[in-house]
Amino acid sequence: MSVSESSIKSARDRVQWLLENQCRIPIRSSTPISFYYKTSDSLIEEADHYYKTNQFEQSFILYSRYITLFVEELKQYHPDFPHVSVNDRERVKEIIRTKAFPRAEELKSKVIEKYAQEYEDQQKPTHEHEEEDMLKISAAGLGHTPMNIHHENELTLQQLKVNYVETPLTQMKPSTITSTDNHFEASYREPIKPSYDRSQKPITINTETSSFRRMAVPNDITSKFLQAAQRNTDRSIETCGILAGYRKDNQQYVITHIVVPKQNGGPDSCDTEKEEEMVEYISNNNLITLGWIHTHPTQTAFLSSVDLHTHLPYQMLMQEAIAIVISPKFNETAIFSLTPNTGIPIISTCKKTGFHEHVSSPPLYVISSHTTYDPGLQCKIIDLRI
Repeated sequence: MSVSESSIKSARDRVQWLLENQCRIPIRSSTPISFYYKTSDSLIEEADHYYKTNQFEQSFILYSRYITLFVEELKQYHPDFPHVSVNDRERVKEIIRTKAFPRAEELKSKVIEKYAQEYEDQQKPTHEHEEEDMLKISAAGLGHTPMNIHHENELTLQQLKVNYVETPLTQMKPSTITSTDNHFEASYREPIKPSYDRSQKPITINTETSSFRRMAVPNDITSKFLQAAQRNTDRSIETCGILAGYRKDNQQYVITHIVVPKQNGGPDSCDTEKEEEMVEYISNNNLITLGWIHTHPTQTAFLSSVDLHTHLPYQMLMQEAIAIVISPKFNETAIFSLTPNTGIPIISTCKKTGFHEHVSSPPLYVISSHTTYDPGLQCKIIDLRI
C-alpha cells in the first residue's frame, strides 16, 4: 500500500527522534569502562531476542543503543577508552559490522514503513483528542538538533541516520510531554528540595513494560538488605547495592546477589566508591547486572530526581533492569521501572544535576509489572565495604 511523501517524512522524523532521545546511554567516567563492555553483552542479547520475535521497533532501539554506545558515547565521555584492550575493541567492532549495523538498517526501513502507515491512518477522519493521543510520542522533542559526530567511526552512525530530515514538523500537533527543564523554570529555586506527596505514588498498571521479560526477585531481599544497611539506617544514612543474577531462559532473569560496594551516603543520597571491585566480582562470578537497590531511611519508597538519573543507564543497557527502594521508617518496599516512552527520553535529555523537578504526567516511572517475588530464592549479600 503506497503512502504519501508527508507520511514518509513524518516517519523519518520519528525515527530521528528515537535515535536522539532513546539511544544515548549516559556515561559515568567514574564507572570502570569494563562495566559497559560486560553489560553491553546483555544489550545485544536483548536486541537479538526482540529481532527474533519480530518486535522491530524495540529491536531497532536496542541495536542503535549498542552502536551509539561504542561509536560515540564511550569514546567521547570515558577517559579510559584509549586503554581498552585490542581484543575488546575488535570483538565489539565485529558485532557492529556483522550484526548490529546491518540489522539496524533493515529494521529502520521496517519501522519507517510502520510509522508512515500510522501517519496515514491518523489523517483519516477522527476525533481530535484521539489524534493527539496517537501523535504525542512522535511529536515529543522533534525540534531537537542532532549532535555533530567527530569520530573515526562516524560513517557507521551517519549511515544509520541517512535520509533523515532535520527540519521540525510544523504540521504536527504540540507534544503532550512537556519539556523537562522549562516546565518548572519559573518556580524552581535551587536550594529547595522538591517535596514528595505520598498520595501521588506511581500507578501500578504499566502497559509500556508489558513486553518485558520476567524478573524473579528473592522473597528475602528486603530483610537481607536491611540487615546489611542497619548501621547506616540507624544514623539516617542511605545504603545502596547492585542487583546481580543470571538469565534463566529467553523469558526470565533471576536475581541472586546484592553486591554492596564501598560508598559514601547521606540522608537523601548515596555515592559508590571503588566501583572496579564491584565490577570485578560480578564479572568473575559470571553474573549479570540487573539493576540496583537502595534505602530511604527517612522517606517513603519512591524515585527522586537523582534516583531517576541514577537508574537511567541501568535500564538503557537492559530494559528489564529495576530499581528497588526500601523505606524502613514506613515499612515499604517498591520496585520501579522508567516508562520507556516517557521516562527514558525525558531523563536522558535532562541536563540538570542534583535534586530538581521533572514533569509527573505522563508518569516517568511506574511500579514494575514484570517482577515476581519467589519464595524459593535466597538473596546472597556480598558486602565489599568490609
